[in-house]
Amino acid sequence: MTDKKKLKLLHLSQPQRACLEGLSNRRPQLPTDPIRDELVALGLVTQQGARWTLTPTGRKVLAAGSNRRNSGGFSV
Repeated sequence: MTDKKKLKLLHLSQPQRACLEGLSNRRPQLPTDPIRDELVALGLVTQQGARWTLTPTGRKVLAAGSNRRNSGGFSV
């Protein structure tokens, strides 16, 4: 793993996780949301026009978190 970039372990808080799930389920979003801004800073969410969508990394994190054997850490 010397050549590959090292994987970063992400630990999302419960509000971040709920926000990510809400975006994936296309729940209505508030115009300003500090938790969503944190997810944008992590590169998990992006804005497309008036809507918010998950980035490919965000989808991976959401899928990894739905695995019950995973203890909440996500390799990105």
